[in-house]
Amino acid sequence: MLNTAQIKSLKQIDISVDAEKTKERTKQVWASAKNAAKNEVTSLAGCATATVYRVYKTGSISIKLAIAIGQVLNINPYYLTGEMEEQGSFSDILLMQILDQHGYKDVLDEIAPLPAEETVKPKRKYTRKAKPAAEEAVAESEPHPEPEPEPELEPEVVKEPAPLPDIPEGDLQALLHTLIIRSKLGVTDAVDKLAQVTGILVS
Repeated sequence: MLNTAQIKSLKQIDISVDAEKTKERTKQVWASAKNAAKNEVTSLAGCATATVYRVYKTGSISIKLAIAIGQVLNINPYYLTGEMEEQGSFSDILLMQILDQHGYKDVLDEIAPLPAEETVKPKRKYTRKAKPAAEEAVAESEPHPEPEPEPELEPEVVKEPAPLPDIPEGDLQALLHTLIIRSKLGVTDAVDKLAQVTGILVS
């Protein structure tokens, strides 16, 4: 989620891909919203109610308004821009995806900061000390115990694969895109997970 300062830092440039859909959908969700929610949207975006009404007429919507409406009313911002047909719901994954799509790396860095570099201590080199000749002679003269028989191995139990989670294809694409974004930002666990997913896909 973005705070007021972060949303106000976004540009007013139109990001709609279908003006007619943006007009109809914005009008629909705004008409069904309560006054308290409307006030929260305009306060968050730092705009007047007239700015929302202007979307009705022009079909142009800025990223700051699309995110503010999506965040407060729990609506997929891509639904408002006409890029997706389902209203869906707002999520951090969609937020990072739309910010990355429109080049807001500075805001992404704020909500997904780079981890501090870990200092790896070098391992101490181990040097085996030579035993005195007398100790080696005693060690060789001592009887060696007979090796114990290895325990019989139990047959390996093959586990049934866990059922796949029921996630829509669009959400899977958004999850993968977000994983790529986080790995580009240097988030350690994201880099490892992306390498694992890539290895599975190309195998």
